Amino acid sequence: MTATKAKTDYIALAHELAPRFAERARQHDADSSFPHENMAELVSSGYTAMTVPAEFGGDNASLAELCEAQQILAGGCASTAFAVNMHVHGLAMIARLGGASAEWACRAVVDGAVISGGFSEPGVGGNWWHPTTRAEEVDGGFKLNGFKGFFTGFPGATHLFLSAATLDDRGLPQPMAFLVPKPEQGVRVVGEWDAAGMRATGSHSLALEDLFIEDKWSVGERGTLPMLFMMGVHWAWCSFASCFVGIARAALDHVVATQQKRIISVIGKPNAHLPGIQFRIAEMAAKVAAARAHLEAAIHAEHDDVDPLAHYIDMSVMKSSVTKLAHEVVTLGMQVQGGSGLSSADPLQRMYRDVVAGLLVPPATDVVQEWAGKQALGVPIFAEPRWVG
Repeated sequence: MTATKAKTDYIALAHELAPRFAERARQHDADSSFPHENMAELVSSGYTAMTVPAEFGGDNASLAELCEAQQILAGGCASTAFAVNMHVHGLAMIARLGGASAEWACRAVVDGAVISGGFSEPGVGGNWWHPTTRAEEVDGGFKLNGFKGFFTGFPGATHLFLSAATLDDRGLPQPMAFLVPKPEQGVRVVGEWDAAGMRATGSHSLALEDLFIEDKWSVGERGTLPMLFMMGVHWAWCSFASCFVGIARAALDHVVATQQKRIISVIGKPNAHLPGIQFRIAEMAAKVAAARAHLEAAIHAEHDDVDPLAHYIDMSVMKSSVTKLAHEVVTLGMQVQGGSGLSSADPLQRMYRDVVAGLLVPPATDVVQEWAGKQALGVPIFAEPRWVG
């Protein structure tokens, strides 16, 4: 009789991995180097397979479990959490589609594959369902030409999840997605990632130059990429937001621990006894609680029987709100910590630089607010012109 495989506790696993990742975070941040050893541990521990459905050999981890684990991991090394996030949420979206592409992708991940996602493009402005990368039909598949920016996790990837558009008989674009083993030719790094924050994510800029992709690597039907995004966006935006909530939680814990130990000579007691410190810590804690509450509400919302566009907007509003709160938490933490918080020896300065990235993850806040406002007011969201003159 075959023994049933025990389900992995991914939250406990994140607690186990995060301290080791935290020890390496400073050096990877300083070097802007990709944390290959962290990714190897995520693969060997089974963390990267958490969103694989049971029928394909995985644990079918829930969105709630994924998000809590990602918060903990981000508290140790935000760059590692952000990089693996592209993998775990991208796989969940592919698995949700079902079919042959979902099965082979999931089984590849169980065997150790790591996915990096590439949908950002120059000039697209976060409208990922309108790729400018062109997919020309050729014998046996497609030939892709275009540029991809912020291809997070690229140095550690074995597979690339990317978008392009073919043209239909009317000359109109049909956006589609591909999941392809990392090719040896047709992909060129044109800009290595060197940024103020999230420095260890390997978010390189790539040129796709006559990249041949066989038919079998396409994901879903042609023209269905927007629906893939809208109906699977809870996996993306909730897990993205979780990384920044994790930074905020870690910043709060770090600042509290520091102020409990730091002695101010004029009172002969720890800084924790100062009212100003207490007020800011209370504000930080309230903002962390608000961010977690909004995230939890989104995690446990209805995700199946929904209007696709409304679903996308609701999740985008949450992502925008939560990342803003996380940024405010770490900013307050810097005010409490004072000048020492800017020292390279203090992890708070890295958290401060990393958390800013949450404000920049598309779609942009002003676009999200426009969508949400129009939705609430019953104004057509994509009507042109966008504004009444």
